Amino acid sequence: MKHSSLAVGGLLIGLIVATAVVGLFWMPFDPNALVGPRLQAPGWPHVLGTDAFGGDIASRIIDGAKRCLLIGVVSVLGAGVVGIPVGVVAGMSRSWFGDVLARAADILYGFPALLLAILFAAALGGSTWTAMAAIAIATVPAFVRIARAATMQVMGLGFVEAAQLSGTPTFQVALRHVLPNIAPVLGVQASVSVGLAILAEAGLSYLGLGSGQDEPTWGRMLREAQDQLFNAPLIALWPGLAIALATLGFNLLGDGLRDFLDPRLREIA
Repeated sequence: MKHSSLAVGGLLIGLIVATAVVGLFWMPFDPNALVGPRLQAPGWPHVLGTDAFGGDIASRIIDGAKRCLLIGVVSVLGAGVVGIPVGVVAGMSRSWFGDVLARAADILYGFPALLLAILFAAALGGSTWTAMAAIAIATVPAFVRIARAATMQVMGLGFVEAAQLSGTPTFQVALRHVLPNIAPVLGVQASVSVGLAILAEAGLSYLGLGSGQDEPTWGRMLREAQDQLFNAPLIALWPGLAIALATLGFNLLGDGLRDFLDPRLREIA
């Protein structure tokens, strides 16, 4: 089916977004309260059951969706604000300066989000903002690489060379000609990066390096469920499924956007 990845990805992301929006206005129960017997099976009024402490799993999943999207979107937005201009400058530069920026991004690429989060948590303490900062810094090199490679391709096109020969300032060339032509590639990278950021945040929360202890997150729910994995596997299934669907949704959306926006792939289709 044509553009099936785009449709399925959009559907999954729409489901996650709808869950987060509902959580802004309504919750079945207080996600931090002990509202029922421990390890209660799915039923009414706890449609997904209760966890090992007696908390309502559905409420915690809904509350976690808000934090999942917040961290994913904000961290990738921050990475893009820093990485895209650096990549464009590196791609447009015809001197050693562009190579220096590219090599600096490669060095930063060697510091994964987990390592940065450990350093930040040791210095500042684990929190939502610590996780976002670590994920954003770790994501910057990906935007630098993509933006630089795409910019170098655009700089070789005739209309860009004509603009430069006509005396158009470099800033205007970047703003009018480079950025609009590399925007589709950056959109694909942003979608994939949000999925990776959600996965990274879940891993950080699982290790206790993410959001505060009183904030329900999908990764923390998995950590709390591991002691009851053989007695009540469903309490680990729900947050694991939520992480998988969110990550899969953004990855499929990225693949779908690439297929839709790349004219060469459209011609093959």
